[in-house]
Amino acid sequence: MDDGKISPSAYDTAWVALIEDVDGQNGGPQFPSCLQWIANHQLHDGSWGEPLMFSAFDRLLNTLACVIALTFWNIYPDKCGKGINFVNENMNKLGDEKEEHMTPGFELVFPSLIELAHKLGIKVPTDSPVLKMIYARQDMKLSK
Repeated sequence: MDDGKISPSAYDTAWVALIEDVDGQNGGPQFPSCLQWIANHQLHDGSWGEPLMFSAFDRLLNTLACVIALTFWNIYPDKCGKGINFVNENMNKLGDEKEEHMTPGFELVFPSLIELAHKLGIKVPTDSPVLKMIYARQDMKLSK
């Protein structure tokens, strides 16, 4: 598209940042520039995502993915701390969002990110009423 534009995705960048060096030479990331991009694009409130408007779905998904990538490589602990504080302080805002604004597949992806975060030792609450609703949606969708 000649005049089209797509903005970078913190979520996608975080997943690419998790890819280990395919040659196995240094045990590091295959794409270290992705980690640098993540570090350079954290928003002032500690989150990652669309800076021009706030959507809890967008910000929490992007932020948790970025925290996971940085934690996986054990870098930028200060940015991880700010990010996880954002997640913990804003989790209940998911309940205030309109359902039609939910990121496609959010009810499948977000719980998986929470599980991955727990495996990495990242403390994310799992007992909030809004998360129980999301897990119920996940169960309903997976049962079809």
